[in-house]
Order: sequence, then structure tokens, then C-alpha cells
Amino acid sequence: MPVTAIRTPHGTVDVDPAALELGELLVSDDGVELEVVSLDPLRLEPAPMEDEDWGE
Repeated sequence: MPVTAIRTPHGTVDVDPAALELGELLVSDDGVELEVVSLDPLRLEPAPMEDEDWGE
């Protein structure tokens, strides 16, 4: 399966677009965690920040 470099405003990610799944998390070369929010057309957005879990 061919790996493709996908440029985003948050850096570049190397992925196989055919193997991506909705909701999958990727990390760009700039260290930004991106979430796959659409497969057709392919759209990546910064992943939401997780709140700290204090065991509540």
C-alpha cells in the first residue's frame, strides 16, 4: 500500500489514505495530533484536547 505525504496547515503526515479510519489519530511532523474527521474528501483537523482525569 502506497504511503503518501499529506500536507496540512499543522505539518505533514505520512499515511496510506486507503487504510485510514474515521476518528483515527495521527501526529504531524510538527508534533500536532490530528484526527481524521472525513474520508471523502479526506479532512484532518487538530484533535480535541483531553481534560485531565483526576479520578472523579
